[in-house]
Amino acid sequence: MGADSARRNPLHLLVTAMADTVAITQETRERVERIGTADLVIGFVAPPKDQQAVDRAIAISRAAVATFTQPLRAVLIYPGAEAPAESADPSFQILPMPGTVIEPLNVLQGFGDAFRAVANVARSLGARACAIIAADPAGMDENWITRLAGPVLQADYDLVAPCYARHRFEGLINRGILYPVVRALYGRRVRNPFGPDFCLSARLADRVPSATGHTARVHPVAWVVPEAIASGMQICQSHLGVRSYPSPDDAGVSALLTQILGPLFAEIERRAAFLQRVRGSQPVEEYGVATYLPEHDSGADVSRLMETFQNGTRNLQEIWSMVLPPSTLVELKRLSHAPAAAFRMDDELWARVVYDFALAYRLRSINRDHLLRAITPLYLGWVASYAMNPENATPEGAENLLERLCAAYENARPYFVARWRWPDRFNP
Repeated sequence: MGADSARRNPLHLLVTAMADTVAITQETRERVERIGTADLVIGFVAPPKDQQAVDRAIAISRAAVATFTQPLRAVLIYPGAEAPAESADPSFQILPMPGTVIEPLNVLQGFGDAFRAVANVARSLGARACAIIAADPAGMDENWITRLAGPVLQADYDLVAPCYARHRFEGLINRGILYPVVRALYGRRVRNPFGPDFCLSARLADRVPSATGHTARVHPVAWVVPEAIASGMQICQSHLGVRSYPSPDDAGVSALLTQILGPLFAEIERRAAFLQRVRGSQPVEEYGVATYLPEHDSGADVSRLMETFQNGTRNLQEIWSMVLPPSTLVELKRLSHAPAAAFRMDDELWARVVYDFALAYRLRSINRDHLLRAITPLYLGWVASYAMNPENATPEGAENLLERLCAAYENARPYFVARWRWPDRFNP
């Protein structure tokens, strides 16, 4: 086999691309070779809870493929050790892949490994669309997959990001940090920039970073939206429905922030030159209709959140003083003495805090793991402030709060850029 033929061979591509991610069985390799090509790859990246979950993923994937008027060749990938019987139907094949271990305290890394694996299979099959799904199939129907893959297959989008129906107290790391930061710095209003449910075009899937070489430290979940924006690709977002989120304890919050903010800040550092050219933010086209879940108690113990924040102001001053300017430390100290009824963290203050931590991550002011953990009391203070704001009583009020927070991040953008360019000379 010549070099050009080898590069086009699906088996060669799969073995080469996946050598640094997961080990695949010989049977899986042979199946990829027999399948040859596909239009759509659907990858469920979270290990199934049981056989019922696998059956559900297969059923809704088949139903989703059937909704497209144009005939499709689709491949479903699911984590699991046992291979199902090979289908005689060339329009829908099931490709088992080894399960990716996704630990509760290392969720993002597990998703990143699985993300690479599914994208590499899609690339080896020449798929026009690659839907990467981290949600539990038990809470989904075929519309979830159709809304993800449809804009890529039918409207030539390169990336479809998700919008979820959530209670206003769910997804607060996304609401308080991820969405406002990406919107302000990258200039596009992608509401869930870390997904984790995405659909990629072939053009974008071809760019998914490898787990070896100079891209080894690039996390694909944090990479995908910035890459699509910086490369001028076509982006939209689809309203998928409900996606549940567990409520971690304080230790879990600290670990989750470390997992999420590290890749976020690393991606900002990688793309600093691009970010400094961005001006303002632009909306992203949405498919479907936003829905809001019935109200329920936030479940937040506000007094405990405030106590954690107050303990941080007493015990973490030495670390915070290496990250935050004196004016911010004074504001935080004043806030720590505020009575519960008046406890409000200003949007502008919170935006500057997040930006200063991003800067300290770049400068390695302190050990990065210690740095990311030191933001936990500040984040929990923001959560307490958010939970006690009476405007949260309605979905509309919560949306207004989010818009004001995003505006504060955008207004503080010059502060961030100035500190980034002149970290030693700029003194707020």
